[in-house]
Amino acid sequence: MERAKTARAVIETIYQNEKSIVTIKRQKYKNGILIKEYYTLPGGHLEDNETYEETVKREVLEELNVDISIKEKLLELYNKDLNRDEQIFICELNNENEVIDKGNGPEWNNPNIEKYGTYEIVYINVKNIKNYNLLPLEVKDLLIKKYGE
Repeated sequence: MERAKTARAVIETIYQNEKSIVTIKRQKYKNGILIKEYYTLPGGHLEDNETYEETVKREVLEELNVDISIKEKLLELYNKDLNRDEQIFICELNNENEVIDKGNGPEWNNPNIEKYGTYEIVYINVKNIKNYNLLPLEVKDLLIKKYGE
């Protein structure tokens, strides 16, 4: 069986006058009780014959309703916990005046919280990445080094 493939974006932006990245806060529940909380990068699974680069742009548009440009590839990794290949890209908004907001992707439109949990857009100041449960950890560690913490 072929492994799943995903592409994710580290979107660099200025938020409250500070360099920040855009994340998705995920909360998962079982029987109405919070069992897991973490932050992840916008992105998702490759579809049909998409490249990783095409996927990350499409997924960010679906999830955050903004267009991005890829600056560089940060990392390729095999996520053994999820059995998938991932590529993570450093990106920027095509228009810095665009408002990041909930897009039309299923994460925002699916009311089944028990099955999928909740999603929230959260800006993380690059100086504070170490204080967040940002997954995957390989990405968190690279970002801490990249932003000089």
